[in-house]
Amino acid sequence: MVSDADLADELRALALRLHEVHADADRRAAAHEHLRHALDLLSEGERRLRWYEQDNDAAGRRARNRDLSAWSGHLNVVAPPIRLEQGERNGQPAMLGHVRLTRLREGPPGSGHGGVLAGLFDEVMGAAQRLGGGEGGMTGRLTVHYRKPTPLETDLLFRAWIHDERPTRVIIRAESVLAASVADGGGGEVTANADGFFVRPRR
Repeated sequence: MVSDADLADELRALALRLHEVHADADRRAAAHEHLRHALDLLSEGERRLRWYEQDNDAAGRRARNRDLSAWSGHLNVVAPPIRLEQGERNGQPAMLGHVRLTRLREGPPGSGHGGVLAGLFDEVMGAAQRLGGGEGGMTGRLTVHYRKPTPLETDLLFRAWIHDERPTRVIIRAESVLAASVADGGGGEVTANADGFFVRPRR
């Protein structure tokens, strides 16, 4: 059975192919007809509720939010997507993000766009807020330090951890590294790092 995630993966592949190949007029016309038909097929059905429109426990709401996220949502075709999991950095709890950027995210030649990296940092750092068991909040400030170009078509690892935590504010630090440099036993070749704070609602 074809899932929504399968459809999203095909649409990502289509966007990449459009970016890579200049097809001739006949192929573009045929593809356009197929896409219009696909749009008609997918226009019929029940409206998908946003994560905050559904009553559920916090874990369920977070899971649905991540499904549709602009950066990690596997159902969101504009997401790379980055895959998040809990892990550690130097023995400290950390949120890990695994991603590989294609030419769709290119900025300088052969390198990831700085705005894309900022968005990925925001995603991983936002998820890291709950490592200490506290409530999540909204981004108050995010500063990214670009150390060197972040290459495309390369496995990247984002790591984010809590630097300081208070009732209404949590300070997060993060870094992006080349995944292969971590696998080789080192701490990781850093391409960028970030720091910021997230504001929690007052109770």
